[in-house]
Amino acid sequence: MILADSSILVAYLRNAPPDIERTLLSAQVAICGVTRAEILHGARSEKNVEEILNILADFDDASIPESTWTALGRNLFLLRTKGIGVAFQDALLATLAIEAGYEL
Repeated sequence: MILADSSILVAYLRNAPPDIERTLLSAQVAICGVTRAEILHGARSEKNVEEILNILADFDDASIPESTWTALGRNLFLLRTKGIGVAFQDALLATLAIEAGYEL
């Protein structure tokens, strides 16, 4: 299973390069709630929201288990103590992918 990041979905929604489109259409791809919210945040109109929701419905749902939040906090702590800054949503996706065994 591939866990898709919002940057990949944005590329897909904006006439994706053939390799991205091929992968998204041929592989088992999931998105989580954070990615769904990020994509909807960029909608240009209510009609666009509905179009996006229809497209996103084609992807599997990657639920975020309660245990992932603790792992995320630990990962963010470890990164911070090493002087590495990572966007919260990116750290969440990476942690979820690690915990669930997804490709990211």
